[in-house]
Amino acid sequence: MKRLSMTWLWYCFLPIAFLSLPACVTTSEQFGKKDDVAAASFNLQLGINLMRQNNLSEAKAKIDKALQQDPKSADAHFIAGVLYDRINENSKADDFYAKAVSLNPKNSEYVNGYAVFLCRKGHREKGEKMALKAAEDPLYKTPELALLNAGNCALDDGRISKAEEYLRRALKIQPNFSPALLQMSELELKGANYLSARGFLERYQQLAPTTAASLWLGVRIERGLGNMNVAENYARRLKAEFATSDETKALLELERKHS
Repeated sequence: MKRLSMTWLWYCFLPIAFLSLPACVTTSEQFGKKDDVAAASFNLQLGINLMRQNNLSEAKAKIDKALQQDPKSADAHFIAGVLYDRINENSKADDFYAKAVSLNPKNSEYVNGYAVFLCRKGHREKGEKMALKAAEDPLYKTPELALLNAGNCALDDGRISKAEEYLRRALKIQPNFSPALLQMSELELKGANYLSARGFLERYQQLAPTTAASLWLGVRIERGLGNMNVAENYARRLKAEFATSDETKALLELERKHS
């Protein structure tokens, strides 16, 4: 199923948020060698900061150095996966993500992050299983996030009922999880369940900022209910606030067809 926007939610730097990094790297005269693990952590943090600045060339140098200094660092392999994903070297990214999960299989942040990558690259069955593995981890703090990703993976695979199952599970865990509310509104709209779609959208609107996707949903839901004045209000806002969005392009095409 083609969608104008996809709600892949996964914060790529979150898994290392609690990484203990040294303030500096020194050479120990007592032991006569550099602390490679500390040096690797330091270079990894530098690489992450450079990635945030979109300085990918320098980031790569720092992350590659961290991998050389500590080849068994799951953190370094995972962030290398993020980097190579960003520069579209998919094979290398896959290898690094997989290695990170292999080195630390109990880290559900890594598992969920790898799941997102797999689903985006078309490996939906494997990605869905990985996301569910993360969701089923009792120690994972945000299982609703993994369930949303599993739902998106199933939806991209055309399995709407399975996607709905995962989204409802996510909302059972966290009823105010706005991305799942928006996605459920979209699914209900696809099934012509307009009142239910409106209900999910209204819940989303109480919790999250207005987006092009939410306004476009409002247009289609209210048109389906025959409330053309309300639909037109959503349409005006969409064109005014998100003039260059894909959703606005779809709206203009819809209006052209019905003119």
